Amino acid sequence: MRAYLLTSALLLVSCNVGTESKPPPSTRLVYPSGLAFWRPEAGPSTNGYLYVASANFDKCYDSGSVVALDLDAVGVRPFGTDFDPGESLPNDVTSLGIGAQSYVQIQSFAGEMAMWSPPGRPPRLFVPSRAEGSLLHAIDVGDDGLSLSCVQGGARDCRVNALSLLDVPGASNGLPSAPGPLGVSVAGNGEDARVWVTHTELAGPPTTFTEADLAGYVLHLPAANPTRDALNTSEFVTLGTNDRLSGVAHATAIGSRYVYASGRNSSSTQLGALPARFILRLVDRTVAGRVLETDLELSYSVREARGVAVVPSATRVPDPASPELTIVDERVYLLARGPDTLLILDVLNAAGTAPDAGTTPSVRIVSALPVPAGASELEVIPRGPGRGNLVAVTGSGDEAVAIFDEEVGQLVAQVQVGDNDPNQPSQPFGLAADVRGNSARIFTSTFGDGRVAIIDIPDLDRPQNARLVARLGARQGRDPRQGTSLCQETSP
Repeated sequence: MRAYLLTSALLLVSCNVGTESKPPPSTRLVYPSGLAFWRPEAGPSTNGYLYVASANFDKCYDSGSVVALDLDAVGVRPFGTDFDPGESLPNDVTSLGIGAQSYVQIQSFAGEMAMWSPPGRPPRLFVPSRAEGSLLHAIDVGDDGLSLSCVQGGARDCRVNALSLLDVPGASNGLPSAPGPLGVSVAGNGEDARVWVTHTELAGPPTTFTEADLAGYVLHLPAANPTRDALNTSEFVTLGTNDRLSGVAHATAIGSRYVYASGRNSSSTQLGALPARFILRLVDRTVAGRVLETDLELSYSVREARGVAVVPSATRVPDPASPELTIVDERVYLLARGPDTLLILDVLNAAGTAPDAGTTPSVRIVSALPVPAGASELEVIPRGPGRGNLVAVTGSGDEAVAIFDEEVGQLVAQVQVGDNDPNQPSQPFGLAADVRGNSARIFTSTFGDGRVAIIDIPDLDRPQNARLVARLGARQGRDPRQGTSLCQETSP
């Protein structure tokens, strides 16, 4: 999103110019970014719980935060119910009812949020933050869905002992490290699950002025132990391939064998802003350091990529006597900018098991669809076996969430989530979804106006009927002269 990237300029006009302690408010959201949704299988919750990271983008406060919201308690309509002609929507919910145990502090400039859901216990949230220390936060959710606790240390302040991705045991001259972490995803739900993290700034010696001396990585570490003890140089995978410049990745999606990494513009202290060096690269989870180039930019010209998602598309068993040779094909959805496009890709032999095909998959473009300006994130909404998926897309330059229907091959809905105020665009960014049966609910953080919008699709066979049903949080005030919020509160 446009405002989301102009960090240095906004820091100059930051509201936080004094030394008095100024924690972020617990009564509202401040530039919300990453989201996660959880609904326990058992228990009384109808609508589940939503977790929201506030980025504190203009540094009005000392830190960002993560809060837990009880969607039943705040009055969100029951999931999956049809729209009543007399129903007044959207419901603007300004009182979020955030309790003291449902609020923790994190570093500013929070990025995406990912959730690890091991069997038999509540989930763990992971949130990277790009401000001081380039921290990766780990936050446990309690059995009640609302209590939050810092995994790495600290009572209510998860910055305490949070994992810095700049301070890597065994690193030399800044290599490896991950300055400016942004994207996060989790591979697996068991105790061996791994957290994958991207970063936006190139790493390397502070004295070099040659991009080839700098590097971008994706790194991974155990979800069960996200501490410095588990971090070492072998967990960093260099994105450069065949002597090409590495560039940096925006986001990752976890496939059956490969991690799909989308390439974006980068920056460095020495060289400033730099263009993307790839659109999509594949990181092999089974062979250390192996990265494959897709060369998508040779087939379709875009400037850089943003959100990425992957789902299985087909499973083929050439020989029932050799199940280990089962061939998995995958479908990848990739958002790009310049022009803003949703690329749909088929990845054949995605697990690298096809006889006589080696371990290298093949990637082909299925379609390319224009999407709203400032393409940011996407969320796949599955309809079930044999059906085409829906894909929700956010664009920071637009006021709507776009919904693409694979079965008809086009956008079928654009649901406005903001107020169409040119002085304060909503800038939809993060996405999460609740999908049950033939219904879905989409959550999007509206970064620019400080809220979370909720969109219901009661019938997945009629996605064109998607409707904005609620906006959570008080609309954050904004100074149109500076483009920053008004820093209303001084205490939580």
